[in-house]
Amino acid sequence: MLTWGARAYLQYGAYLLLFLVAWRRGGAPERILTGIMLGMIVVDRIYHLGRGTDLLVYHGVDVVHLAIDTSSLLGIGYVALQANRFYPLWIGGAQIIAFSSHFYRLGIVEIDKTAYQVMSIIPSYVQLLAMALGLAFHMRRQKRRGSYPSWRKSSVPSSAMAARSLPAV
Repeated sequence: MLTWGARAYLQYGAYLLLFLVAWRRGGAPERILTGIMLGMIVVDRIYHLGRGTDLLVYHGVDVVHLAIDTSSLLGIGYVALQANRFYPLWIGGAQIIAFSSHFYRLGIVEIDKTAYQVMSIIPSYVQLLAMALGLAFHMRRQKRRGSYPSWRKSSVPSSAMAARSLPAV
């Protein structure tokens, strides 16, 4: 039986594997998303190795975890809105839950610490599953139909729009 600590290392390994597969077989959205998710883990591990006490806790909320979740939400949200894929929306939705957990903790002081931790940790499993399925579907679609655009057409400025945005000389 796995202990709670061992499950984290299995999850880290799964994210690393997804990152490596995405780098080799994925498109830009897959590379960016796996990079963000792996980056979250790396920054979190560095933070936990470097701190001795909970000096960065404000009203029960770990400020560094809030910063990690905020920056990740911004990056994942951007990719989710621009990518020519559906699964990044699931990853973004899970990140919204993790991000919101910090404000839930701020608003309700009596919340159990375990409930706060579960609300901020469980979304990462949803993200892991969505990323694995999304990458698998991307690779299958690419094999069946060949190359297809990574980004929505509305997110790429046309040459006419780019010419209009240039300053007049």
